[in-house]
Amino acid sequence: MRFVAPAILSAIALPLLASAAVEAPAAPASGPVTWADFLTSCQTPGQIAITYSEGPSEATMVMLETLKEAQAKVTFFANATWLQYMQYAGVTRHAYMDGHLIGMTYRLPSDTSTGRTDEEIKQDIARASRTIQDLIGVYPRYMKVHESNLKDARLLNLLKSMGYTLVGFNLDEYDYKYNTAATSGQIAEVYNAMFSKQLDAYGRKASYIVAGYDVPSTGAASGLPKVVNMIQAHGYDMVRLDGCTNDKTPYKKDPILNNGYVGDAKSFGAAEYKHGQQAVKAINAGAGGGDSSPQDGSDASKATGGGQNKSASSHLVVALSTLAIVPLVCAYLF
Repeated sequence: MRFVAPAILSAIALPLLASAAVEAPAAPASGPVTWADFLTSCQTPGQIAITYSEGPSEATMVMLETLKEAQAKVTFFANATWLQYMQYAGVTRHAYMDGHLIGMTYRLPSDTSTGRTDEEIKQDIARASRTIQDLIGVYPRYMKVHESNLKDARLLNLLKSMGYTLVGFNLDEYDYKYNTAATSGQIAEVYNAMFSKQLDAYGRKASYIVAGYDVPSTGAASGLPKVVNMIQAHGYDMVRLDGCTNDKTPYKKDPILNNGYVGDAKSFGAAEYKHGQQAVKAINAGAGGGDSSPQDGSDASKATGGGQNKSASSHLVVALSTLAIVPLVCAYLF
């Protein structure tokens, strides 16, 4: 299986530079689902919302330390599959308590809706949502669909009808390509090139929603310090997705019903909402920075599992090798 997200952008001609501000989809709709149904930019020029999906993992824990030093907030799309492991459940809880927005990554069983009723799919989505709610007390609203399911119009329409906000991107940080400690510094150069092209072409800032992956097979964790510093150098403002969309209610009331949304103490507009960042010490630490062997960035296994076996084995190895973090994360569970 190939990594399809960049190809999708090319196929539908998503602008790589300035794009009009869009609002989060407010009402469900039927019919063909296009990239216009996905949230792909912020409402305010100069904002940048970094999103990470397919975690949590031990890479997420490394990233949380960097983000704490930077006093910056991002959005993590948790994959409920990994939350059955106590250490990963603790990492997601930690991220929420640190003020990051928690969304959900959803992947269809066997990567297809064929052979399943609408109700069966809805119940599976709700099961994953409840797993996250058990940890953080609220149901996620913002949804990322696994790359292998992006062309499943039936799934996407069901998610919309349930009131989930589909999230896309207009900046791919290529952390699955720059996936070693030696190359992860190039991730910041992806940002630099995009910011510079935007300024050269339009003379003003754009807004961005960034696609990244907080899994061990990418360079996201070790590249993050330089990314934060690059954003700071260009004068962009790091925000969560609710800040990106001016959304005061970034969580759902119910995992199945489309019956409204709720906020919490850290939601946009609330007293504890935070945005912005400060420069950090840019060290390319090996932890969470991928393995030492270069890999072809076109293969889906870099970031999204490319198939369940690669992703599952990566997390299971981590589950066995990172038990040392259990005492740390358990403090956030009890």
